Amino acid sequence: MTEAPALDRGARSRDAILDTAGDLMARHGYAATSISMISAACGLPVSSIYWHFRSKDGIYVAVLGRARTALLAALPQAEVPGADVAQRLDTFLAEVGSAFRRQPRGVKLLLGLGMVQQDASAAALAEVRRYRDALVAWARDSLSSVFALRDRPEVADELARFTLRMAAGTVVARWFEPDAVLETGPLRVALLALASHHGVPVGHVPGRDAPSRGVANRE
Repeated sequence: MTEAPALDRGARSRDAILDTAGDLMARHGYAATSISMISAACGLPVSSIYWHFRSKDGIYVAVLGRARTALLAALPQAEVPGADVAQRLDTFLAEVGSAFRRQPRGVKLLLGLGMVQQDASAAALAEVRRYRDALVAWARDSLSSVFALRDRPEVADELARFTLRMAAGTVVARWFEPDAVLETGPLRVALLALASHHGVPVGHVPGRDAPSRGVANRE
């Protein structure tokens, strides 16, 4: 009779630690977040945190794993609908903004806090790579669909990494300017220019030089 309630309490404690650690690491960074900070914020003793996760790296791996699952589940299918490049690109950028806005903490953990210390565990570094690789693969497949690049994966990869660098820059900017947004207008122009630079036909794209449109990545 007592085993099930004990398991429930353990699961609730684990979730409380992960919720708190994820919030603190998203706000302060991996290096600046200590076990004692997590303990004080969640109200659980340090011994309980160590019992569940053994180390700060263990917490980081679990936080990243959960955030990765949530973020990837929020992303739309990589096959972007639309009759032409303009329609597909606008759809892709709207979907990126929407997904990132719904998962602000996961985006911060991935893009803003992926730079763990050199002495981080192999498991932590591997989880960071899995998280980044999964998002790069999604962006690459999506932009391959947008610009019809099935036979030019290297161009799709360059466009994907550029897009994620722009998003990462926005995350960093929000540390200094809380109202900073992902500027989809300039990103749209830049992606079209990069594609054209590689000889990718983009056709006549209305609004190519239109004013920037921001997509908020609010918490």
